[in-house]
Amino acid sequence: MALVQLLGPVQYRATGDIAVELGQTKQRCVFAMLAVSANEVVMPDELISRAWGADPPKSARNMIHSYISRLRGALEGADDGNGAVLRRRHGGYVLEADPDTIDLHRFRRTVATARATGTDPRTAARLFREALGGWSGRPLGGVSGEWATRTRWLLEREHLSALVECHEGELRLGGSTGLLDELHSLADLYPDNELVIRNLMTGLHHAGRRTEAVEAYESLRRRLADQLGVDPAQQTKALRATILRADPDLAAAGPRPGAAPSVPRQLPRGIRCVGREQELAMLDGSVTAADGHPVTRVILGPPGIGKTALAVQWAHRVAHRFPDGQIFVALHGSSAGPVRHGCAHVPGRTPDRRHGPADPARGVRATLPTRDRAPSGDDVLRYVLRSLGVVVPPGEADPVAFGQEALKDVRVLIVLDDLASPEQLEVLRPGPSAGALLVTARDAGSLPRLTALRTVGLRELSVQQAQRMLAGILGERRVEAEPAEVSRIIDLCGRSPRALSAAAEQALVRPWLPLADLAAAMAGRAG
Repeated sequence: MALVQLLGPVQYRATGDIAVELGQTKQRCVFAMLAVSANEVVMPDELISRAWGADPPKSARNMIHSYISRLRGALEGADDGNGAVLRRRHGGYVLEADPDTIDLHRFRRTVATARATGTDPRTAARLFREALGGWSGRPLGGVSGEWATRTRWLLEREHLSALVECHEGELRLGGSTGLLDELHSLADLYPDNELVIRNLMTGLHHAGRRTEAVEAYESLRRRLADQLGVDPAQQTKALRATILRADPDLAAAGPRPGAAPSVPRQLPRGIRCVGREQELAMLDGSVTAADGHPVTRVILGPPGIGKTALAVQWAHRVAHRFPDGQIFVALHGSSAGPVRHGCAHVPGRTPDRRHGPADPARGVRATLPTRDRAPSGDDVLRYVLRSLGVVVPPGEADPVAFGQEALKDVRVLIVLDDLASPEQLEVLRPGPSAGALLVTARDAGSLPRLTALRTVGLRELSVQQAQRMLAGILGERRVEAEPAEVSRIIDLCGRSPRALSAAAEQALVRPWLPLADLAAAMAGRAG
């Protein structure tokens, strides 16, 4: 079986463990970019931006085509097309491969499985160790440049997060002495990381080395005071107090600040969206900005053009990347009336988007104000945090700073639908460092003046796309039976997805109605 290695020196090993030559540094970088986003379209402009930054050479596009051609030949020659395959699709490029043959995707899947087995700590610890065992050095070895540096940093954060959770689970299972060398080594690498130091304190306490555990706390306290002027978190202070009491039943260091006790799954369902392959590829291509923060994806367009449909379709496509949850916030920025999807509707499956999901840990719902007024930035922030099970403490002087700290390292996708004001987005910026922000808005006027925005503009569907949409809802036979009437309906709808959806729904619930009669009725109302 062919294998792609990203969590160490970048390599492609064909069946039989034969190393495939990936070419010079830039060509190897292009391969790494496509492998990180395996089975997703990456546009040429995105490859150019990642490979050369803000000042690419004039020949960059030709060079990308040349690299792709050579990589395609190398892959096909290695496995006769039976391994990873590089294809052109929707104006971009995609590396098609079984995710289990790519060490990064295998690592993420195994870590997600480990996190999902919360009631079985022994299995979780075993899975974490299995995932961590797939690393063979610093990720993206042999690849240089700004993109590689940013991505490497993010991957190392993923590794650290998994290792800390692994240590927490193993400490809960009673492991201590065998972990101390590893805990000390990690503390040397991350002396200011409270999660790391708390695990070290717990391990030392379990091993009967209470004095060293307290010394580890004092060293952390001094560093934080000297460098940042802050005290350790309340969880760390509470752990120190427990150690000083010599509590023999001390468990692991406890949950990380802002960690989610429940995983929100709020994405609406019942969305059909056609003809937006190019736009989906553009959303796929947006990853990080120059400062290392995630790019905020923005979908712009007039009413009824299908902004929500595109946002929801893309969010479902990438939901697996965000194991800490997906939060959908309906902001009703366009009007106080009912909100339509601007796309096809599956009867009986449209959710009530005014509320978030129930929090099983507390038996209540995260809620936003009603549609009578647009939610404030503070409303949005508290809703997002509450969806994750995090409550802003009463009297908190700076809720925005608290929220940004709580969202740090949380792998969550936040969709802000129908943005009403810049403030609603500003309170969440820069957003979850390991997650993503996706926004829909009618125009750029509701957006804050930020640089790390990737906008995707939507226009009306083409005639062919509109025909595909109607055929997808009504069935090809009914559409093909009355082509002239279908064309007339498309013209009357102005090729707007919302109008086409409404017309199709009228025909769908009246299967005996000739489309000619529907078109005549629509023309009468328009006249």
